[in-house]
Amino acid sequence: MIHTRFAAACAVLLFLLHAAQAQETRSMLFGRVLDPQGSAIAGATVHVRNSETGVALVFKSNDAGYYEANLLLPGNYELTVESAGFKKLIRNGVTLPVSSRLEVALPLEVGGVSETVSVTAEAPLLETNAVSSGRVLDNKTVMELPVLGNSAMLLVKITPGIQTGGVNNYLALHSNAGGSDYSVGGNIGGNSWTLDGSPNQGPGRRSAYLPYTDAVSEFKVETNNFDASIGQSSGAAITMISKSGANDFHGTATWQHWQQRWQGSPFFVKQNYYRRIAQASAAGNRALADEIRATDLQPAGRSNNWGASGGGPVTLPKIYNGRNKLFWFFTYNAFKDVKTEDASTFNRTVPSLAARNGDFSDLLSLPNAARYVVHDPTTVVADPARATHFLRTPFPGNTIPRSRFVNPSYDKIAKLYPVPNNPPLPGRDPVDNYLASATPYNWDYKAYSNRVDYQLSDNFRMFGRWSYNNFGPEDRGDWTYESARGLNVGGLVRNNKAGNIDVVYTQTPTTLWDFNLAVGQFREGSIQPTALALKPGDIGLPAYLDQKAGAQHILPQMAVSGYTTISPGGVSNWTRTRNTSAKLEMTHIQRNHTIRAAFDNRFMFRTGGGGGNTSGNFTFSNSYTRRDDDGNAPSTNLGLGWAAFILGVPNSISIATNDNYATLTPYYAGYVQDSWRVTSKLTLNLGLRTEWEGGATERYNRMIAGFDPTLSLPITAAAQAAYAASPIPELQASQFKVTGGTLYTGSNGQPRNLFKGELMWLPRIGAAYQMNSKTVLRAGYGIFYDTLNVMNFGPDQSGFSRGTGTNITTDFGQTWNFPAAANPASGKSPLVDPFPVRGDGTRFDVPTRDALGNMAKAGRGFGFTDYSQPHARQQRWRAGFQRQIGKDIVIDAAYAGSYSNRISIGRKLDFLPEQYWATGSVRNDTIANNLNANVANPFLLRNFASLQQSNPLVYQDMSTQGFFTSTTIRKSQLLRAFPQMNGVTKNTTPSSYTRTHEIQLSVTKRFSHGFNFNFGYTGLMIREADFYANEFDALPTERTSNDGRPHRLVGSAIYELPIGKGKRWLGSAARPLNMLAGGWQLGATYEWQPGPLIDWGNLFYYGADPGEVNNVSRNWDTWFNTANFERNAGRGPAAFQRRVFPTRIDGMRRDSTNQWNVNLAKNVHLKERWNVQLRLDAINLTNRSQMNSPVTDPFSTNFGRITSQTAATNRWIQVQARMTF
Repeated sequence: MIHTRFAAACAVLLFLLHAAQAQETRSMLFGRVLDPQGSAIAGATVHVRNSETGVALVFKSNDAGYYEANLLLPGNYELTVESAGFKKLIRNGVTLPVSSRLEVALPLEVGGVSETVSVTAEAPLLETNAVSSGRVLDNKTVMELPVLGNSAMLLVKITPGIQTGGVNNYLALHSNAGGSDYSVGGNIGGNSWTLDGSPNQGPGRRSAYLPYTDAVSEFKVETNNFDASIGQSSGAAITMISKSGANDFHGTATWQHWQQRWQGSPFFVKQNYYRRIAQASAAGNRALADEIRATDLQPAGRSNNWGASGGGPVTLPKIYNGRNKLFWFFTYNAFKDVKTEDASTFNRTVPSLAARNGDFSDLLSLPNAARYVVHDPTTVVADPARATHFLRTPFPGNTIPRSRFVNPSYDKIAKLYPVPNNPPLPGRDPVDNYLASATPYNWDYKAYSNRVDYQLSDNFRMFGRWSYNNFGPEDRGDWTYESARGLNVGGLVRNNKAGNIDVVYTQTPTTLWDFNLAVGQFREGSIQPTALALKPGDIGLPAYLDQKAGAQHILPQMAVSGYTTISPGGVSNWTRTRNTSAKLEMTHIQRNHTIRAAFDNRFMFRTGGGGGNTSGNFTFSNSYTRRDDDGNAPSTNLGLGWAAFILGVPNSISIATNDNYATLTPYYAGYVQDSWRVTSKLTLNLGLRTEWEGGATERYNRMIAGFDPTLSLPITAAAQAAYAASPIPELQASQFKVTGGTLYTGSNGQPRNLFKGELMWLPRIGAAYQMNSKTVLRAGYGIFYDTLNVMNFGPDQSGFSRGTGTNITTDFGQTWNFPAAANPASGKSPLVDPFPVRGDGTRFDVPTRDALGNMAKAGRGFGFTDYSQPHARQQRWRAGFQRQIGKDIVIDAAYAGSYSNRISIGRKLDFLPEQYWATGSVRNDTIANNLNANVANPFLLRNFASLQQSNPLVYQDMSTQGFFTSTTIRKSQLLRAFPQMNGVTKNTTPSSYTRTHEIQLSVTKRFSHGFNFNFGYTGLMIREADFYANEFDALPTERTSNDGRPHRLVGSAIYELPIGKGKRWLGSAARPLNMLAGGWQLGATYEWQPGPLIDWGNLFYYGADPGEVNNVSRNWDTWFNTANFERNAGRGPAAFQRRVFPTRIDGMRRDSTNQWNVNLAKNVHLKERWNVQLRLDAINLTNRSQMNSPVTDPFSTNFGRITSQTAATNRWIQVQARMTF
């Protein structure tokens, strides 16, 4: 009766609680109890005792002699077997790794139970009853290998089969984006992150918590597993288990430190340093050269990283003794970094001193000088060569007179830019002319975690864990540190809170129940005090912008194209994700079958919104400073963008009022898994999982649901009539259709879901055949689905959040939409009054919620989620073998493959039909000029005058958009489907697919004789159809994917030098000599892979085969063969040119990853159970600089050259002291 009530209570709890599936971190011991002839012994008593905690469990072998001890903590175990007529067997030294299934056969000898046979032997290395691949990183590996900042998760990359981006930048315990950047071949979604059997998922498919090495017992990385318990993920499964207490008090105290001056310098920093010395010496300025030499190549910086952990039995003297029952373990760690940014952020483009004074004459000496000619925005005249187009007059001498410096914010913003310090070589574009090599990069982090394990009785055991970590505010990204300290600080803040509880109940000797409940929350945003202290009025903008921003004011952003943006983009939008989870699983053993059945359920939440562009955003480009209105004549933003800023003529002005949101995704799943021991050699794993994930909902329906292409709009009839009155030759009036509009969730009969829920079936099968005691053949197949939960995306809140944009001009600058006091025609800047009072007396648009209905996106660009969006699906298979060599080495070799489809990809629904595009490799200005021709606009606002009475809100919204107020429109817009939309993209077109074929090889030696190693090789072929080469293509184009590399080598090793007490050399040395010579240890990891394929734009290439770009002796100044490319901008592809050059060329890759990390440690044994380790780590031992992609713009003077490097760290030295007890 008690058993029944317990099971029923667990089932009720499951439905009442928000629940979730997670990968199991505990392990299983199993095997058969056999007599000397190999026959089964039924009813034998098997005691399984944890050597550290003393916790013992008792099992009986069934009729087949089979025993199974499930849900065990990783660690060392002792097995004791008793059966009448046989000697007692004690098996010691069984080490059980995390998330493993270890077979231990227990042969008994005939005799009396009073007689004992003791065996001490390491467990076998073969996995004989399951099909998985990956790696277990045991506690010694986690604690002893070199790793940045003691972040255990960074060791995931040394697992065979894992793919990475290949840029090993500086990461710490809060870096859950870079610290989660791992995938498997053909990965169509994210990974499954599990800590102590509960989800460890953060937003954006990241891990929420990156544990400190001292907090982790061990962890397992699985690149393939065909067990039905795994779901809601198509990637790798990373399962970590935290340390737990034991009968003996144990723990660690760790301190790690580094100094910036110890570190290797990036290549371009050294190049600039020595070039400046050479230039000063060549100019005869020895004093300057000596001054530079006296300056440290590395700026000041340091880090302190510390932690403490400890645990043991819960004891209250004379009141309670928790030995063998109740245990605790607590970990605290923190770090403070004061350092400088990584090399990938150094290169910034700032205006030259001449440009700040309006002088751009030096640009005319560069190749393709016409691109740099600055034109006067107020000198618009008709283009005599191209009807309906316009031209402007250049400024004499390419210099703007001081009288034209009318931007009221110019002087205040310009002084915030630092002075150039990295001048270009002669004949090169003046880009990356400021080397911000001392940009602050300061971090502050702390974390706490606690775990309690309790053996309530022989039938009940449980554990609970909680953790908290907080990072920030981050002092990073402030590249204007020399001119405006604090202005560009990132201010990132992250904190994570999580907890879980797990209960295991043994109902009968053959039936086990496990219930797990967890909750986790992750919060992320930023604090930027310097920018937040400023108001629009502080930089010369009108006071009404201060009033609009209110308490949420921030320095308005002035984004000048061609130059690094000087200020943050707006007030931070804080995001909070939360998931609560539970799982109830039943395990039942029936002779040769172990059957597991479970029900899982998860609710995932995401809240955020607000903030954003509260104080104004102003962008400046060459729109009004280039020669023509459509950019047909080649031009650049370098110089021209800054000229527009001086003149105070922006190409866009906007401000926003943003709403909050609260979204939710429900998820339910169930599975049945049968491990069928067909024979003593063959095990079949048969599983079936079913999942239902609901479509995202928002608490108050504050989001756009999608797009209906068939909707008739309030403007349909009038727009079609206006077009019929003035059609273009290419399109008959009867073919001009104005249909299609937006949908809101929960409005006008629409469901509340962003997309529909989907029921999915996931069959799994695996087989393991043990050929002999040293060899196992394994194969598996399974179907997996990706998740579409709200933790990975935010909603489109158009209407509930609303921006106001000012129409600069509707006729390319012939007239300007500003009063005289702010009109460029009057020699003034629009920034004097960026949001003029409108006819209705207002300046700003207020949120309309869903009142605009299907007109909410008319005239605007729109990317939407379709209601029928499916979950991406992956079929995965693997076949291979394991071979044990000797006692300690195992080889795992396999072929693995996958096919993934139903992958979402963005496709333009308003594509320009194929017949209008230019072909060939000769510039076609005729087509470009025709399609860019300015023709009568059928969407002109006056054509819809009746809306003022019938739908005044829609009319008012249209009046704020240049799309509806301009008298002309590009001809190409009228030839597109849905011409009333200024671009419409279905972001969830399920037409993408991925195919992989993979060879996986690993060789592992477990630790013995003072040495272990793991070597892995992955050979991968991965093809994907992930983009449309031309917007009119019906299907995406297949190409080699950059989600993996064709070859990848990883390795790790730990070697205790055979010197000192008990070792080969000086084994009997006296204590003083042993203290000096003994206890030395080496650790190393290695990683190599080629770089990603280079992505190319649409270029004119006149060679026989694009593959010829590989025909070059590669160096950083000539990365590829630049011959046969069109280098003259005036002859390059014009607008509306079909793609004639591939996006990727096999063999043409970026710089490779090739990195050794090595450490040297000295272990000093103080007294019994007390040890101190002193360690020196060298990350990137060889100080290799990893380069960025070369310049692929053929019109750039740097074409084919590498001008910057990645964020990968150069040699990084850190020292560490760790006391263990």
